[in-house]
Amino acid sequence: MKLSKPMIQIFTNVAQGVKTIEELAKSRDKSLNWISEVLQELTAEGFITKQANYSAKGSRKIIEIAGTIHAQKLKEIILYYNTIAFEEILADSKILFLSAISQDWITLHIASQLSNVSIYTIQRYTRDLQNRGIIIKKNSLYTINEKAWPGLKEFLIAYRNYVTINGVIKWRYQNELIVQVSAEQKVDGSITGLANYDAFGVQVLTIKALYVLPKRGISKEETFIHSLYEVEDPRTLHLALTFFIKNKLSIKKLIPLAMKYGVYSKVKEIEQLLKTKDGIVRMDSLPVFERKDFIRIASIYGVKYVY
Repeated sequence: MKLSKPMIQIFTNVAQGVKTIEELAKSRDKSLNWISEVLQELTAEGFITKQANYSAKGSRKIIEIAGTIHAQKLKEIILYYNTIAFEEILADSKILFLSAISQDWITLHIASQLSNVSIYTIQRYTRDLQNRGIIIKKNSLYTINEKAWPGLKEFLIAYRNYVTINGVIKWRYQNELIVQVSAEQKVDGSITGLANYDAFGVQVLTIKALYVLPKRGISKEETFIHSLYEVEDPRTLHLALTFFIKNKLSIKKLIPLAMKYGVYSKVKEIEQLLKTKDGIVRMDSLPVFERKDFIRIASIYGVKYVY
């Protein structure tokens, strides 16, 4: 991810209807070469496109907002909050920090590790961003204030997940990503999630598979955390709970990984389900839990004492 102040300023101009390099140079009082360099950076990040237009006076190219999700979301935000200078909010390492906390609750320490932004810098950003109402705090955890800034979370997640690769991006931060492909498709990465359950004693037939890129070793804790992106119905929820119990996972050990991969709320709900004796439980982030079906699935894999 790269989003500098000049990039945001030029993007704002294009979102507001400025269409050519000459017009951008005039509006910013900059040289054509300077504008061209910024446009190249915006193009590389999937924010703008250049289209041939021989009718444009003085220019053979017109500049348009790209059709990517993150470009469209940023345009919506900028036009909605048209009095705010977003270069003061999103530029440089601020975009790295905000992206790190965009999916779910996270500590500043883990956000610092993920974004590679110093804890001192993050603490300084935090004060300003809280004052603006952009981020909120609960206990010692932080995330984006969705109610006050609708659309910002969607932009941040879409931008951090932006990559030109076949498959569905479930999670990405800088060079590491989790991609979902069909089970038959081969990816030069490490298999994880439900398709990797059999490596730890819980064999599951899947039509899709998750891969982590770049290729590396995947622990049972990571396998479980990544599989939460595939928990979409009671069956997959019960399989995840079975995997958790069979492999004697620890909530305490999972929490840092859950924060990194944006599934903290799901792990906290898993913790609640492991303690409940109710027959049916409805959660906010997870599918409905049905105890009878959970017991049935757990028994298939030799997991006992879940009554």
